[in-house]
Amino acid sequence: MKKSLSILPCFIHVEKISSITSGLSQKCFKVYADNRVYFAKTTSNEIEAKIAVIAAKNELSPAVFYHDKHWLITDFIDADNLALSRLSHSKKINHAVKLMSKCHHLSLPPAKLEPKKITYQLIHNNYYSEQKETELSQLAESILPSLNHSKNLVCCHGDINFSNILIDQKKNTWLIDYECACSAPIEYDLAMFIAVNNISEDNIIVIIEQYENHSCSVKVDIELLQIYLTFSYFINSLWYTQAYQRRSDIALLDMHKQQWKKFTSSRTNK
Repeated sequence: MKKSLSILPCFIHVEKISSITSGLSQKCFKVYADNRVYFAKTTSNEIEAKIAVIAAKNELSPAVFYHDKHWLITDFIDADNLALSRLSHSKKINHAVKLMSKCHHLSLPPAKLEPKKITYQLIHNNYYSEQKETELSQLAESILPSLNHSKNLVCCHGDINFSNILIDQKKNTWLIDYECACSAPIEYDLAMFIAVNNISEDNIIVIIEQYENHSCSVKVDIELLQIYLTFSYFINSLWYTQAYQRRSDIALLDMHKQQWKKFTSSRTNK
C-alpha cells in the first residue's frame, strides 16, 4: 500500500511514509514529500473526496492536494484530535456542534441515508447465527418504520466523533473523515454525534440549543432526534461487533456493550 502511495502522480519525490495507527476505519499515512508533509487516506468512495474538497474551500477541513478513487491527500495539520484535547467536555461539544452546523450548509449533497440498507448489511455479516440474525431483524423492523429520512435533508457528516475533529494550539478546528457522509435530517447527525461520543442524554437540550444558535431559524425536532438516537445506538453496536470479530480488540467489544446498553435503555424509556 505504501508503494502505491509513493508512486501517485501528485508527488515528485517521496522521502518517507509512516503509518497513522489511530482510528478504526480506513488506513491513513503521514507522507513527507517535496519538502512538505501530507496526510494520506485510503478511500472507498469518490463522494468522500468531493465533499472534502468543498469542505476545504469553506475552511471547514484541511486543503485537498490530490484525490482519485483510491486516495485522498490533504495538507497535514499538526494538531491533536479533539478526543485527546484537555478541553472541558462542554467546550468539546461546542466545537463539534459548530462544525456540524457548517457541514450542514455545504452545497454538495451526498447520497441519501439508507437506514434499512445500512442495518441489514450489518446484520447479515456472517458473524451471527441464523437465530441471532432473526432476533436482530425483528428489532430492526421495530425501529426503521419510524425514521423520517425524506424531508429537510442536509449534508450530514455521519460520524462526528471527537477523534474526527482536529484542534491545534491556536484552537483552530477542522472536521475530517467524510466516508459516512449522507443526505439526512439534521436530527440524524445530532443523534449519531451523541451516540458515537457516548454523551449523556442529560446534555441533549444543551446540544440542541447550541445547534440552533449556530443555525439561525433551524428548529430541531426532539422526538425525531430520539428516534434517530435509538437507531444510532443500534447500528453502532452492530458495527463494533463486526469490527471486534475482525480484529479481536477488547476495546471494540466494550464499545459494543456500551452502545447496546444505551440502545436497550432508549427503548425502555419510550
